[in-house]
Amino acid sequence: MKKFIKMLGFLTLALCMTVPTMAEDYDLVISNGRVMDPETKLDAVRTVGIKNGRIETITDQKLKGTETIDAKGMVVAPGFIDTHSHGQGPYDFKLKLRDGVTSVLEIEAGAYPVEDYYKSLEGKALANYGTSVGHVWARMAVLDKVDPKGLGLYSGALHAAMHDGSNWNAKTADPTQQQAIVAAVEKGLRQGGLGIGFPIGYYTAVGNPEIMAVSAMAKRYDSFITTHVRFLAQAPPTGTGYLGMEEFLAVAKVNEVPLLMHHLPSNCLGLTPECLETLDEARQTGMKIGTEFYPYTAGSNILSADYLKPGFQERMGMDYKDIMWVKTGEMLTKETFEKYLKEDPNGFVIMHHIKEEDMLAAFRHPGTWIGSDGMPFTDSSGKPMSPDAPYGEGNGHPRGAGAYAKALRMIREQNVVPLMEALAKMSYYQAKWLEDMVPDLRYRGRMQPGAVADITIFDPETVRDNADFTIGKQSLPSTGIPYVIVNGTVVVKDSKVLKGVYPGKPIRNPIIN
Repeated sequence: MKKFIKMLGFLTLALCMTVPTMAEDYDLVISNGRVMDPETKLDAVRTVGIKNGRIETITDQKLKGTETIDAKGMVVAPGFIDTHSHGQGPYDFKLKLRDGVTSVLEIEAGAYPVEDYYKSLEGKALANYGTSVGHVWARMAVLDKVDPKGLGLYSGALHAAMHDGSNWNAKTADPTQQQAIVAAVEKGLRQGGLGIGFPIGYYTAVGNPEIMAVSAMAKRYDSFITTHVRFLAQAPPTGTGYLGMEEFLAVAKVNEVPLLMHHLPSNCLGLTPECLETLDEARQTGMKIGTEFYPYTAGSNILSADYLKPGFQERMGMDYKDIMWVKTGEMLTKETFEKYLKEDPNGFVIMHHIKEEDMLAAFRHPGTWIGSDGMPFTDSSGKPMSPDAPYGEGNGHPRGAGAYAKALRMIREQNVVPLMEALAKMSYYQAKWLEDMVPDLRYRGRMQPGAVADITIFDPETVRDNADFTIGKQSLPSTGIPYVIVNGTVVVKDSKVLKGVYPGKPIRNPIIN
């Protein structure tokens, strides 16, 4: 049935692209803009006609519309797709829209129960949303009897599971528990989960047989697996990011399932070129592999993560002074590290551990794409931000606010890759990789007749990120992106997120009863 739905979708898009429109008026017209499509390589000044949430025509003729946007001097691009956004609250979504992102997906950590996640955003999402099945949360539900209620990072499930000592990140499941975990993940896939997320860098006690058994569900449901690998290191004798990558290459190969590797430079560090080369070699054998990066040299995580255990300095090439406590903005010492670890082990930190040349190696590599890994922004007490809180008041890694605009600024200032290639890394590559498993993505990531009208309009000469690591600036919005359109509806107008407009739709696989 799922394959039939895909074939029907392809036929529908083909008809939309070949049958000329007879309409004279459109819901929305974008005129005078430089239209860029990463798939067909269209790069020309054109007029775009949108009706019923779809692009109906792209032409060099004038069009009439109920609403018209004059995009002279600006690029009209496919709406950016973030496959790796932990920030799923309204404050986070506003910042994503200001950064040009129209689809905000939580594919790495995922959610559980999947049904709860989709219900929580139904009818009140500024952008499109979707999730994988979070193995970490399913494991927590089974081993610690904690209900993640969809997004564990928001429900307090993580704190609850660790309050009296946890099993999910410190215990290998016995055969009965493993069976229950597999059943829980399968339930998530049947509820429309996009894939299976394994952020096992945060629970390295998980056994290999469990990972193999859970991954087999992806094959059964024509789906995929993703991973934040087991290790974050660049030097033996303990496991390296390269070794963690090899583990999941083996899992994907044995189970014959596609694999998405999240934030490769963050895990491979100084071994990033070798990791990229190995992934290319695996693709040459026929494996379907996606690779993410973010355009920063710092990552974010919780203080109690396994890879910050004693000896991290040698493994990761950094020290306490390279770690920032998000709540206060202070750089840590050995004493404050141990103090906060005891008082608030789940508190967020930012760590400067990636070399510029390794990040750029991933940026320049053909076919890689941007995943922000944006964490939820929090207030000074660590609680999620109010939807109407002022920009700048949210504490967290600036990648949750400015990853895409930063990449565009780097294109302008450093010529890292051509602009068309950059747009592919922001929209098309992720849509193309996912579309065989997630039919909805066949219609996104393109500027073509028949595609969903998810569109980002930006000024290539002024677009920039404004968020940085300074307290008070970590959640400043990007600028130079005056219009963002989601499913044919203008959501950002004159660089302001419109109030009371919720056109976001669920990106979700068919529900199987």
